[in-house]
Amino acid sequence: MKKIFVTADGFVGSEIKKAFKDNLTDDINEANVIINTIGILKEDKHTFEESHVKAVEKLLPYKDKKLIHISALGSKKNHPSRYKHTKAISEEIIKQNFKNYAILKPSIILGEGQQLYKDLEKFKNLPLILVPKMKVQPIEIEKLIGFVKRIINEDIKGEFELCGEEVISMKKLFEAVFQRFGKKPIVIEAPKWVFGVLLPVLNALKIMTKDEYLMIEDNICKG
Repeated sequence: MKKIFVTADGFVGSEIKKAFKDNLTDDINEANVIINTIGILKEDKHTFEESHVKAVEKLLPYKDKKLIHISALGSKKNHPSRYKHTKAISEEIIKQNFKNYAILKPSIILGEGQQLYKDLEKFKNLPLILVPKMKVQPIEIEKLIGFVKRIINEDIKGEFELCGEEVISMKKLFEAVFQRFGKKPIVIEAPKWVFGVLLPVLNALKIMTKDEYLMIEDNICKG
């Protein structure tokens, strides 16, 4: 039976731990498989460099073990968004040092505990919501976990984009989330430049950071 070590307890990490509860170990040295779920969307207590790059560097002493790394769709070196840039740097470190790795690059991951649900719940009583005009391809957490199980059982290696079956607008996604709260605010799409103009106010209100603004772009799988 393979022993699995999961690096964090966030939304994705906690769901993976539930799915592999009979195979978990708290000792990384005992593990056959390391699943790295460390990551942040906003800088607060930690920076993107600490959470994405340095966290992977700390795993280098265990480079002979299998590593499953949860990255992000659209990660790219020198991307204007430091989130996407540091995600790409961490992927590069893995490719250069680990022989047995699987890098997963999901679009938005949906499920109970998703930060998007928590963020939008704050605005559920507003009559009107402005959203970026962009396309996403959300994947359910259960499908991501199903693929992680395949990777472990079949010893799959490589880099994989993970998306759901349907490409939808961010507007449609927001409407679906608000429906969970029994609310139907008017959701209006706006181009990226509108959020650029509003960014000082949105940033001050802690609604959107500059880095989140820089990530406004379609988030869909190539295939």
